[in-house]
Amino acid sequence: MRRIFLTLATATAFAVASAATVLAAATLSAAFAADLPYKAPPPPPAPVLPSWTGFYVGAHVGAAWQNLSSGGIEDPNGFLASGNLSGGSDTKAIGGLQAGYNWQFAPRWVAGFEGDFSWTSLHDHREANPILSPTGVPAGPNAIVALDAKTPWLASARARLGYTGWLDNTMFYLTGGAAWANIEYNALFQTSPPLNQANPGNTATKSGWVIGAGTEWMVTSNFLVRAEYLYYGIDSGNSLEAVASPIPAPLPVAVNWGRENIQVFRIAGSYKF
Repeated sequence: MRRIFLTLATATAFAVASAATVLAAATLSAAFAADLPYKAPPPPPAPVLPSWTGFYVGAHVGAAWQNLSSGGIEDPNGFLASGNLSGGSDTKAIGGLQAGYNWQFAPRWVAGFEGDFSWTSLHDHREANPILSPTGVPAGPNAIVALDAKTPWLASARARLGYTGWLDNTMFYLTGGAAWANIEYNALFQTSPPLNQANPGNTATKSGWVIGAGTEWMVTSNFLVRAEYLYYGIDSGNSLEAVASPIPAPLPVAVNWGRENIQVFRIAGSYKF
C-alpha cells in the first residue's frame, strides 16, 4: 500500500512540474514576443495605369451639317431687289483618316496633337424665284437667282487635352485648332430667259478654326475607340460677279456667300503604336 501511494505521489509531482514548465515557457514566449517591434503587413501593390502615350493612326465615319450665315444678291445698278436668299443644307455622311501623338503626364492627364482629313458631300443651296425689282415687280418671266456651296473635303490640325482620372481606360477630352475646307461656289442668275443668263463659279480652299469634345476608350493597349463632336467655323465667304448677257445692255450683279459653319459628329478607331 505504501508503495502504491509513493508511486501516485511521484506521478502527481511529475505532472505538476511538467505543467509548470509548459506555463513558464508560454509566459516567457509571450513576453519575448511583446518586446519585438511590430511589423505592419506590406501595402497592396499600386494599380498599373494603362499608358496613353504614343503615336496612333486610324479612320473615322459620321454625319455632318453645313450652314452658310448668309447668301444673297447685290445689284449695283438698282434694277433688282438686293438681299439674302432663303435656303439651307441637309445632313451628309463624312469619313476620313486621322493620325496623332498622345503624351500622358501627372499621371492622369493626356496632352496630344492630331491631324485629320475628311471626305464629304456637303451642299448648301439658296434661291430666290422670282427675282423682284425694288418696286416688287418680277424682273422678267422665270427670273431666278440660285447660289450653291459644295464642300467635298475638310481638314484640321488640333491640340487635345484629356483626363483619365474617372475611369482608367477612358479619356474625356477637349480639342481645338486650325481648319480648312474646300468649297465649290456656283451661281445661276437669269432674267427673261434665254436672253439674260450668267453662271459664275469658283473653287477655293478656305481657312478657319475648329473646336470640339469627345470620349475615347482604350479597348486594348493598342486599340482606341472614340466618339466626338466638332464645330468648324470657316471664316471667309465668297463673292462672284455675275453679268447676265447677251442683252442690249449687260446686267452686272454680285452674288455672295457668307461665313460657313460645319458641325460633325463621328466615331473613330485608332491603332496606338
